[in-house]
Formats: sequence, structure tokens, C-alpha cells
Amino acid sequence: MLVEISKEEYRRRFTTDPHMFISEAFIGKVENKCDRVVRLMKEDDSSMGLIAGIKDGILKSPFSAPFGGFHYSHEHQFYYTISNFLADLKDYVRKEGLKGFSITLPPDLYQSNMNAKLVNAFIQSGFAMATPDICNWLDLRNFDGKWAKNVVEQNCRKAVKHGLTWSVVTDRESMEEGYKVILRNREEQGRNIHMSLDDLLEMNRIVPVDFFCVKDREGNTLGAGIFYRGHEKIAEGIFLGDDMEKRNLGIMNLMYKHCFYHYKDMGFDYVDLGTSSLEGEPNIGLIRFKELHNCLTSLRYTFSWVP
Repeated sequence: MLVEISKEEYRRRFTTDPHMFISEAFIGKVENKCDRVVRLMKEDDSSMGLIAGIKDGILKSPFSAPFGGFHYSHEHQFYYTISNFLADLKDYVRKEGLKGFSITLPPDLYQSNMNAKLVNAFIQSGFAMATPDICNWLDLRNFDGKWAKNVVEQNCRKAVKHGLTWSVVTDRESMEEGYKVILRNREEQGRNIHMSLDDLLEMNRIVPVDFFCVKDREGNTLGAGIFYRGHEKIAEGIFLGDDMEKRNLGIMNLMYKHCFYHYKDMGFDYVDLGTSSLEGEPNIGLIRFKELHNCLTSLRYTFSWVP
């Protein structure tokens, strides 16, 4: 049986977070996006736990983030520990009179062992699986500046030839210019951006947020990238975009190259470049672009259940 426990008790049992989106600091920033935050664990076993939000009568993990998931004492949990937790989770939803449950697991980059068992257990336990999203990430440990295709370096040289430069930006004006480029890029592709610049700067209070810009000789911002450093070994690309009318200049090739070197020099092992699909529908061009830049491709799973 799952029981709801206090934040203090939960953190006494689970002292580390697989990723930043289920940390107390992050949950504290977004808890106003749901009706109530609950922290659950088995009454007699602290091998696994779940932080979720109740929103519109549905238990959700995440309720305001790219992905959520479980806490656990270690990643090598017995399969039956996981399957029993999911069975108890169904009982909790029924007992509380909730309309259902939904969860998006972290990409394999964050917990490959747990994901393999969780995905199987969710399916075996009768949860509905949405079409998985496609994710891309780079292993910086193997990155040496050589690309999957020569066209990447050719485009980087083209960018430099046209006077484009990449830099870390920390002043409000440059960050705002970069944000506007990303916002315009998304609008032109019919995609929303769910955070304002002030939201991102507020997030910087709990986790380092890095802004990068690619500018031309006149100082105009043509491309931008925004990354979180919320994990010891993984830098996470939150938003990236360029001026679509000038993307033939190699703007994003230059962005990727310098961001990769930047985080490799900082001692990170991976760069998470997020999803290349929307609700399971693949962005074929984006997948190809990331793979040209040596990115690996994996799946991100979402499951749901209704009593």
C-alpha cells in the first residue's frame, strides 16, 4: 500500500534526485501549477518513491516539466519491487477517487537500467503507452571535434567566413535578444514556448541557466541557446533557435560546436538536446540535424492509466 508522507520524511528516505525536475528546489518553484503535491512511498518499503501533482483530478508526474519519474534507493531494483509499486499506485488512485494517472519517464540518458524495467512493468501492468518521443543527446566523453558528416565543419567555416561569432552572454539585453530569436523561431514553426525570459531568470536562482548567442559583424543576434546545469554530468539544452531566413549561414552548426566544447571543457559527460518530436510525431529534419552533430537517438516514454 502507498502512503502519503511529509516532505521532510520523503527527503530523509530519498536524498538524491535522478534529475532536477523532481528536486525539491524545482518542485517548490512550480507547485503552484497543480492543486496539490503528494509524496508517496510503500508503507513498509522505501526502495521507491514518487513525487507527483494532482491537477484536475489526475495524478501527474510531471505536472509542469519535460519529464518526471521516480526516486529510488539505487537503480538496480528488483523487478517485482517496481511491478508491486505500480500495482499499489493503481490502488492509491482508486482509493483517492482520482480520475487517473500519467507519467513521462526521463530519457535513458538519466537512468537506463530503471527505464528498461519500468517500461516493461508499465506495459505488463496494463498502463496505456503513448507513442514515445524521440530524444537526442551527445556523449562528450567521445567528442573530439570530428563530425558524422563533413558538412558540419564546412558550415562552421562558412559561419566564421561570414563574420559570425559565438559567445556566452550574461547581460540582460543580450539574453533578451537571444530569447526573442528563439521565440520567433518557434512561432514560425507553430510551436509554443511555455516560459518567459523572467521565468528563466527566476529558474537561475535554483540551478545555473546558461545563455549563448551567435551574432553577426554588426552585433545582431542570429541564433541563441539556453541550457540548464541541473545535473552533475548532464547539461540540458532547454531552448535553441535561429533566424530561419539566415540559417544557411551555418548559425546552429556554430552553436552546437561551441556549446559542445564549452560543456566538455567544464567537465560534463553529456549534453541532452531534448526531444525531436512533438507528442510522438517526429521532426525528421531535426533528428537528422542532431545526428549529423554526433548525437545518439533514444526514446522517452509516457504512460497513463484510468480506473
